[in-house]
Amino acid sequence: MITRDRKYLGKGGEGAAELLRGAVEEFESGLPRLERLWRYRQGRGDIMARERAEGLNNARIAHGFARYITQVSAGYLLSEPVRYSDERRPQGVRALEALYKRAGAQQADTELVMQQAGFGRGVSLFYEGEGGLCLSALDPRSAFVVYDDTVEHRPLMGVLLSQERDARGRPAGGTVTAYLPGRTLHFRRRGGEMSEAGEAESPFERVPMVEYRNNEEERCDFEEVLGLIDAYDLLCSDRMNDRMQFADALLVLTGVAGIGTTEDIYDFRGGLRRLREDKTLSLPDSDARAEWLVKNPVEKDIDVLRRALAEDIHKFSMTPDFSDERFAGNVSGV
Repeated sequence: MITRDRKYLGKGGEGAAELLRGAVEEFESGLPRLERLWRYRQGRGDIMARERAEGLNNARIAHGFARYITQVSAGYLLSEPVRYSDERRPQGVRALEALYKRAGAQQADTELVMQQAGFGRGVSLFYEGEGGLCLSALDPRSAFVVYDDTVEHRPLMGVLLSQERDARGRPAGGTVTAYLPGRTLHFRRRGGEMSEAGEAESPFERVPMVEYRNNEEERCDFEEVLGLIDAYDLLCSDRMNDRMQFADALLVLTGVAGIGTTEDIYDFRGGLRRLREDKTLSLPDSDARAEWLVKNPVEKDIDVLRRALAEDIHKFSMTPDFSDERFAGNVSGV
C-alpha cells in the first residue's frame, strides 16, 4: 500500500504532480516481484533460466503449480456470482444489479478474483463509456491507488500507467493518468521525465479506482510456496538429467588398451561405431573387463521426496490436491 500525507496533495490538488512522481517511483520499485509472479503463472519458473556447463544435460522442467493454485483459489471464492440484497430497498437492489450488468461487473469480478489470487491484489476502474457507466479490471502491474496516511487510509488518487510504442513496436515513452475526485490528470513520460499533458473533468465525486487486497501483506496465494515449487522443478529436472546421462553412460575398459577396427587397431572411433552396430565386444583375456560407468539413483527415495514436496506445496498454499485418492468419491476427503 502506497501512502502519503494528504497535505502534499493540496486543497485544490496543486501538489498532485509532485506527489504522483514519487508514488510512481515507489510502485515501479516493486514491479520485479509482480513480473516474477506472472512468470510462474505462465509456467516459466526460475528453473527455465538455469544454465549448466557445456556438454552436460540441462533439462528444464517447470510445473504449473502457480496457475493451479490461482485457479482453484479463485474458483472457490467465486463459485457463484456476487449477489446483492437489501430487504428495505428491493427496488434499489434491482436497479443496482441492472446497472452493474450493463457495466460488465460480473466479468470484471472474475478477473479481479484471479488478480487477487495471482498478484496479491486486484484493481478496478469505473469510467464513462459510450453506453454509460463501465467497470474494468486493470492489470495490477500498471495500476495502483495512493492512500492518505491516516488510520482510515482514504484514497487520494488512482494511477494508471500506459506504455506507448511506435509503428515498429518499439517503446516510445508512455502516459500516466491520475484519477482524482471530480477530475482526471494526464501526464506524458519520456525517459525519467514526466510532464503535464492535460486535465479533464470527471463525473465521479470519489476516486473511481478501487484496489482489492488478497490479504494485509498483499501476497498472492502461491507466494509462500515459491521455494517449494523451485525445489520440485529442480528435483524433476535433475531426475530427467540422470536419465539422459544414463543413455550417454561411459564404457569403462579394464585390461584393454582400446577398441580399434580390424584394419586399424588404433581407430578408436571406428571401433566404438562398430560396437554400436554389432552389439558385441571381444576381450583379450579373462582379466579384461568392460562395464558401464553410470550413476544409480535410488528411485524410491526420489519419488518419496517428490511426493513430500508436492504435499507441502498444497499444504502451505492451503489448496487441495484433486488428484489425491482421497478425492476419488470420498465424501470426507471432498
